Amino acid sequence: MKGKLLLGKKEGSLNEEPFLKGFTGTLSSFSSFGARIPLLTLFFGIIVIALYSFFLSSCRGLTFEEENTGEIRFVFNRKVDTKSVVREFPDSNKFMLTIKNSSGTVVYNDLYGNRPAKMELNAGSYEISVVSRVFTRPEFDAPCYGDNKTVIVKAGEVCVISLTAVQTNLGVRITFTADFIKKFPGYTAELADTAGKLTYPFTETRFAYLNPGPVTLNLIELPPYGEDAVQDTIPVISREMSQKDMLTVNLHANPSDTSSATSGVIIDTTARWLFEQIVVGAGDGKSMATAFNTGQLSSNIGAKGVWVTGYIVGGDLTSTAISFTPPFTKETNLAIASSASETIRSNCISICIPNTDLRGVLNLCTNPGNLGKRVYIQGTVVASYLGLIGLNPVTDARF
Repeated sequence: MKGKLLLGKKEGSLNEEPFLKGFTGTLSSFSSFGARIPLLTLFFGIIVIALYSFFLSSCRGLTFEEENTGEIRFVFNRKVDTKSVVREFPDSNKFMLTIKNSSGTVVYNDLYGNRPAKMELNAGSYEISVVSRVFTRPEFDAPCYGDNKTVIVKAGEVCVISLTAVQTNLGVRITFTADFIKKFPGYTAELADTAGKLTYPFTETRFAYLNPGPVTLNLIELPPYGEDAVQDTIPVISREMSQKDMLTVNLHANPSDTSSATSGVIIDTTARWLFEQIVVGAGDGKSMATAFNTGQLSSNIGAKGVWVTGYIVGGDLTSTAISFTPPFTKETNLAIASSASETIRSNCISICIPNTDLRGVLNLCTNPGNLGKRVYIQGTVVASYLGLIGLNPVTDARF
């Protein structure tokens, strides 16, 4: 900590000649009285008293200024990963800048563009954050960018802070095929995260933005709810998603659609772009063209010789676990789900692979390329196979 001594100007000055004359007169008086104090000692004593009196009378012109502040400067960057889909980046001057000290007190909370040209703060630790918008609940067209930094400001020094704004929420867009809309005229889609829900009409085309974490997509029956007056809900997706994920889900209702699943990842300048096709609704299970989807099996326990369709998502099942990534070691089972990228065990269906030619076709040990493929499997629906609703035995399978 440095200190500066600033001397104020004192009006008036000493008149040396009268001052000395005064001392001469005083000394003469003492001499005339025959003082015992030596003349030289008395002279210096009077000088000290006079200077001390002058110092006291001049204190208003004397101040001390301590340097206990430091300066912070900002460098604002945007995150760039690879060249891909280019999206407009928001104006950084419109970001909200918040600065809190170590005790949590907000010392600055205003637009980044309104910050002072020279920002000085007391020495100490500060939490710096910038956000492009206030985002708490799911909403359309609401990408949120931001960054957080903890910095130490030192007295008399300049602290340069580099802020890199990245997308802090995630986006989901749903497309609905004509067959799907025809199949579910009395329903609407609903997205939800831990903070709230958002209705996604079949006519909607925008991205819905949600908080990172568990995300669900359901079909919700519109009023009236039917004879039993209970609103029907059809689960479609339930998964963990991360910030920057941008997921497009194409919903089908026609189980005879034999197109392969499309699921890929493209790194965007601010997002990971995902695309999936999901079959919802299916049929009665009596043929491949009317195969059950995985969500229908719970209400068809015991059905024999029925067809089920889904995507192969994993293998090496035990009573408590599934492996979703290769390599695989067991040829006797696999898991399917309604989504090609499902990673939640409870959303999967277990498949017992028989010791027939089907084992050589289905198993993931020798056919790792089957992972993510859509498959049609015929068999008996059981309440539990390796701890999950499943098919056992299996009598046929087709890709």
